[in-house]
Amino acid sequence: MDTHGKQRIRKVAGSVLAAFAAVLVFRMFFDIAYVSGKSMEPVFYEGDVLLLRKWGIPQNGDTVTAYIDERDEMVVKRVLAGEGDAIIIDNGGVYLNGKKVAEPVHGRQEESGRQEYILSPGQYFLIGENLEVSLDSRVFGRIEKSDVHGIVVGNLF
Repeated sequence: MDTHGKQRIRKVAGSVLAAFAAVLVFRMFFDIAYVSGKSMEPVFYEGDVLLLRKWGIPQNGDTVTAYIDERDEMVVKRVLAGEGDAIIIDNGGVYLNGKKVAEPVHGRQEESGRQEYILSPGQYFLIGENLEVSLDSRVFGRIEKSDVHGIVVGNLF
């Protein structure tokens, strides 16, 4: 094989190696999630592709993906509350540290009665944007930081 052919092989091998390294680094720090369902409308719609970062501590107001073990599914929800916050759900109304943040949605069976949570370190209370259809912490309760898969950076398309 001539020198020109060897240089071409090295160039191609270097490009393949660089692409592999870029994908590896991307997957270590970022991920992609797909929205299914209507629980995050009008912020995100079914079929949207979201870019996630896998590092950092979610703050109140961040949108995250989290694995819900009892439902065996990944969800996209907004962090309503975190460590030290008090959540009260009273007949469907949601209160964060004594202030009402969500009105009751009539006709939802799981929203009757009263539930109270004081979130420990590393716990979050998640809520959907479309309260009428969202199955969120009002149903499955608080989640642990270990269940958070990523923090939404943006909507890719």
